[in-house]
Amino acid sequence: MIDQKKARLLALAGMIIFVSTIAVLLARQFNFVPERPSPEFRTFGPAGAPVQIYEYTDFACPACRHAAGKLDEMVKVFGQGLRVSFKHYPLLNIHPWSLHAAAYADCAGAQGKFKEYAALLFEGQESWGAARAEGGEPKDFAAYAGKLGLDWGKMQACSNDPETLKILKLDIAEAELKGVNATPTFFVNGKRAVGSGQLIDQAQKFDNLLRKAAKP
Repeated sequence: MIDQKKARLLALAGMIIFVSTIAVLLARQFNFVPERPSPEFRTFGPAGAPVQIYEYTDFACPACRHAAGKLDEMVKVFGQGLRVSFKHYPLLNIHPWSLHAAAYADCAGAQGKFKEYAALLFEGQESWGAARAEGGEPKDFAAYAGKLGLDWGKMQACSNDPETLKILKLDIAEAELKGVNATPTFFVNGKRAVGSGQLIDQAQKFDNLLRKAAKP
């Protein structure tokens, strides 16, 4: 009897694992994972915009820096038609300081300067991104805070706050569940686009909506 019960439990556990695996694979292939809202300071554009873009980015990624410029251009042209939400996906295996950069960007956001701090991170990525671990944390992070008039002490405390790390981990977990494995990866009204070229291709599919919303 015990062996039969154990066998049933093992069979049930196996079925749960199988179903869960299939669910994850389907979510990755068809983007069934619902978008978790980004913090307000990482979101730009009207909530009711017809085109919603979610970007998974890494501040040490050159392609992400290029894509940031393209997104800025799109916002200027189609302002009211777009809502852009940034998500963090630091590629820690090749960019060891990216998680630190993401945390500091969010902490700058808590002081009202996310976009400005993010711009400085992208601009200086070749400097801080190449810093050696044994040299300690790159001084660039503090320098950017000083340049923007931010309270560096508060930013350091914020970056060490478990809640800050929790939010970053949730972004990473969500990205992996959606099958993100490169940056920048975008979801334009739920449709995946990798790199700025695919982003523009996807956005063009919503050209009529964008232009209609952009009209005064």
